[in-house]
Amino acid sequence: DQLLEKVLLQSEILELQANPERMAQGVVIEAKMEKGRGVVATTLIQRGTLRVGDFFIAGAASGKVRTLVNDKGERVQEAGPSTPIQVTGLDGVPAAGDLFIVGDDEGTLRNLAEARSKLAREKSSAAFQADLKQSLTDMLASGGALKEIREVPVLIKADVQGSVEALTTSLRELVAEDEITQVKVKVLQSSVGEVTKSDVAIAGVSKAWILAFNVAANFQAQEDAREKGLEIGYYSIVYDILEEMESRMQEVLSPTPDGELVGKAEVKMVFDIGKVGKIAGCGVVDGDILKAGNVRVLRGPRIVYEGQLTTLKHVKEDVTKISAGSDCGMAFEEWEGMEEGDVVECYKI
Repeated sequence: DQLLEKVLLQSEILELQANPERMAQGVVIEAKMEKGRGVVATTLIQRGTLRVGDFFIAGAASGKVRTLVNDKGERVQEAGPSTPIQVTGLDGVPAAGDLFIVGDDEGTLRNLAEARSKLAREKSSAAFQADLKQSLTDMLASGGALKEIREVPVLIKADVQGSVEALTTSLRELVAEDEITQVKVKVLQSSVGEVTKSDVAIAGVSKAWILAFNVAANFQAQEDAREKGLEIGYYSIVYDILEEMESRMQEVLSPTPDGELVGKAEVKMVFDIGKVGKIAGCGVVDGDILKAGNVRVLRGPRIVYEGQLTTLKHVKEDVTKISAGSDCGMAFEEWEGMEEGDVVECYKI
C-alpha cells in the first residue's frame, strides 16, 4: 500500500497523464490458454481506451476483442489508461512484454502479425545456424575432436506463456558431457494449455517426455500416452523439472544395463580361435561375473558394447558364475570387438 501511495504521489508531482480518447495501446503482462475461453491475455492499458469489438495486434498474434474482464472478475465494455484487463479474442498466444496496439484495419493488423511470426521463425533459424557455427568453431579449436551428440526429446505444455518461455530456455541451456559425448535437450514443441491427443501424437514420433507444468492432460491424451508407452510428467515447480531432466541426461550420457551391478572384469588378452571366434581372456577384479547377466564393455569412458555373454569358461570348463580373483574366458553375443584393457561390467537381472 505504501508503494502504491508513493507511485500515485510521484505521478501527481510529475503530472503524468494519458489520453483516454485515442486508440488503446498497452503491454501484455501474461498470456494463457483457458478451456472455454481460448487465449486470454492479461494486458495493462497504458494510453487510450480499449473497447469490446476493437481490432488489435499483440506480438505475432492478432484478433478482435471478444470480452474484457477486470481485476475483480467482472465483465466490462471498456478499459482506460493504467487499467489491467484480461482480453480474449486472440488467434495466438503473445509473449509477456509484447506491445498491445489497437488499429482500424483488421486485414492490415493480421498481415503485420503474420510478418512478425515469419521474422520470429527466421530469427530462430538464424540462432540455430549461429549455434551450429559456434559448435564447429569449438571443434576446430579443440583439434577437430567431434563429440557424439545425444538428445533428450521433450514436449512442453504449461499454464501461461511466461512459464513456457522460461522452461524452454532453461531446458535448452542444460548440457551434460564427458570426453566423447555431449547430451542436450531437444524441445519438440512448447505451448500453453492442457496436454491433448495431438501433443501425444507429436511426442510419440520421438518417444519424447511430455512435461505438463500446472496443467492437466485430457482423458484421450492419457489413454493414447498409455498405449504408446509415453510418460507425462506433472509439475508445479520449475526446479523439480530441471533436477529430473539433469538426472535423465546423465542416464543418457552413461546408460546402465537393466539390473544390479554385481561384478567387474578386465580384458587381459584376446584369443582368435578359428571357427569359434574371438574369446576375451579376462581377470575378475570385483564381485561376480554371471553368464545369465547383462554386460557392458567400457573402453576408457566410452561404452563399446551392451548385451549378453554366449560363453563363460574357467580354464576349459563352462561355468555359470566366476568370482573375483579368478581368470576366465568370455565370448559376447554378436560382437568380437574387444581389446586388451577393456573393462567388462556385469549386471544381475
